[in-house]
Amino acid sequence: MTELLWHSPLATSVLLGVLGCCVGSFINVVVYRLPIMREHTEQTGDFNLAWPPSSCTRCGIAIKTQHNLPIISYLWLGGRSACCQEHISRRYIATEISAGLLTAGISFWLLNQQLDASSVYALLLPTLLLIWWLIAIVGMLWRSIEDTKTLWQSLLWLGLLTASQRGAFSLSEAIFGVCSIYFLALLWRQGSIFANRKDAPCPKHINQYSLDPSWHCVAALAAWFALPEAEALAIGFVVAAAWGLWTARTDHFSTKPTQWGARAIQLMSVVTFAAAWALILADL
Repeated sequence: MTELLWHSPLATSVLLGVLGCCVGSFINVVVYRLPIMREHTEQTGDFNLAWPPSSCTRCGIAIKTQHNLPIISYLWLGGRSACCQEHISRRYIATEISAGLLTAGISFWLLNQQLDASSVYALLLPTLLLIWWLIAIVGMLWRSIEDTKTLWQSLLWLGLLTASQRGAFSLSEAIFGVCSIYFLALLWRQGSIFANRKDAPCPKHINQYSLDPSWHCVAALAAWFALPEAEALAIGFVVAAAWGLWTARTDHFSTKPTQWGARAIQLMSVVTFAAAWALILADL
């Protein structure tokens, strides 16, 4: 693998691109199943990301292995399911192509930098994981905004793990940034309830689970880009302030702000993530 890595970056990038397409196929599974798992916990006790096997969303017939290959099966079947001939959403193939191309392109760029093997390994894995998570978040935004909370929180933990590889000092700053964001969010939430009108709904408990997903994406920003990389964190605070102004203007202090407003804020955060990490890679 090491020989292939250094003597044929193009071949390595192509192989990683194929892996990216497979990850994109799994992202489609996550985007489809995660809301079902959350909404119907009692009825879907045996329903998870791995079980049961993939089946047609229209007629429920199990999808054969040859019909479940990323990109290839979609083109082979002409964009229709093999069982009931219903149209397959273009979102599925778009996700697979995006994951494959971004994985291959960024891998090829990194492998052609004048870096030693340890530096490439240290950068390649977190970069690919970040890309895949952001693609999953964008896909989930168009299906269930509420379920992006799970993806942002898992990305937060991934950011803390990445910070731990930079050193204890970076990890402590990342943890401090995350705690600061959640403290600010809970303070804002509690203050808005006290200052809110009598007819506005109030949650029974104020904790991180009652927060809007937008706050979790800002906390994930703080985990990935600690205080020394203050540009991204500053943008995160601007996003949080924009969300606060939006809710104040529309008189929505509940845990579910206007759908388009929440979607726009999270999309801005995805762009912020990508731009901030690209600046880090550009400084290599």
